[in-house]
Amino acid sequence: MTTPGILAALSTRPRRDAQRVAEKRRIREALDLATLERAVTRTTMNKLRTKADGVRREAAERDELSALYPQTSAEVRKNTEEFSRLADEMAIARAHGAAAQVAYESAGLERAWFRRKAAKEDAGGRAIVAELATGVRNVVAPGYAVTRLWRREPGKPMELIDTHMVSKSRARSLIAAWFKSENGWVLRDTDDRLFVATPAMVLELVPTDMAPPHTEGDVLRAALEAYGFPAYDDGEGGFTWLAVPLDPSTAEDDVYQGTHLRINSGEQADRVASLHDDVWSASVYDAEGDYVTTLDPAPAGSSVAEDSAFCAALVAAYAALVSPK
Repeated sequence: MTTPGILAALSTRPRRDAQRVAEKRRIREALDLATLERAVTRTTMNKLRTKADGVRREAAERDELSALYPQTSAEVRKNTEEFSRLADEMAIARAHGAAAQVAYESAGLERAWFRRKAAKEDAGGRAIVAELATGVRNVVAPGYAVTRLWRREPGKPMELIDTHMVSKSRARSLIAAWFKSENGWVLRDTDDRLFVATPAMVLELVPTDMAPPHTEGDVLRAALEAYGFPAYDDGEGGFTWLAVPLDPSTAEDDVYQGTHLRINSGEQADRVASLHDDVWSASVYDAEGDYVTTLDPAPAGSSVAEDSAFCAALVAAYAALVSPK
């Protein structure tokens, strides 16, 4: 694998080509993993359903003959425990499957974005750029690839810092914010790309007719929804997290008015799902915003779907423990 140090030593064109190869490999590996994980979770769920059906049939047969045999308390307890265990396993598998599906869809979108970007770069050509008088009405595509370039020192060439895939609403928010600022210029070219330019930074927003890939937060949200818990995006000062009310009926505006969790991965929750590189940290806060506890993390090295299913199961277990029905 090409290291950042080796990439930095290459000239501009070879470095860009090497970065493209590395990115293509990363996306392919993410899609392969998500495809396998989705298939495995489906197989697991089918096996559990079959097993649960068998347990139900056996229970029904015992009930029919219950009047003929004395039933001991041990048998009743065993039946109850077996149904409970299967229900827990099915809940975990359902959450894992929902998370794996979102991760799979996200990886597929990432590949489509990558191929589209590569085709556009290979086509070449020069577009005419003009400054916009008003900007939000020009943000009309379903999604945008946002690339940030930054000049570390005056006179130095700009360096690629990061790339984000964002929705139309997020792109509108970015452009509107820069129009209110006096520190930059908002531009548009004949290919409908949008640019924000400052002396030290450039943002390039490339439109696409495809939705952006799902975020790591979207994967966790799918797992939480399998248990009936909503999850709301939030953040401050560059940090992002999912806010999850302990009471699932809580509205988004009231999420911080009661006991809730703030869940993030390395102080982030909005990266592209395949870039999820640290397990979720789920911290509990009370209605006053005071820290209560942090739930156990998933094993290191868990995939984003595994991590999300693990975290969602702990959230559900903690809610049942402190707020039993």
